[in-house]
Amino acid sequence: MLYALILAGGKGVRLYPLSREKNPKQFLKVINDKSFLRNTVDRIKPLVSKENIYVVTNEEYLDKIYDELPEINKENIYVEPANKETAL
Repeated sequence: MLYALILAGGKGVRLYPLSREKNPKQFLKVINDKSFLRNTVDRIKPLVSKENIYVVTNEEYLDKIYDELPEINKENIYVEPANKETAL
């Protein structure tokens, strides 16, 4: 059984100016009409069941994650206690 953990809490400041105004990298639509986050989930869905996909984000992006990934259980979406930009 496989699990996936998607880190989606960063601000994406290295993609400035694309990632400014509360539109971080994971929500950008650069490659196609889907966000990086949506593309990531779509790529892993053939390998990992949606019940085993987990997302870590921050409080600021929680509603955007819910909107972007309605098929992922809300219990599988975790909010980091403090944004430290360290992926830890």
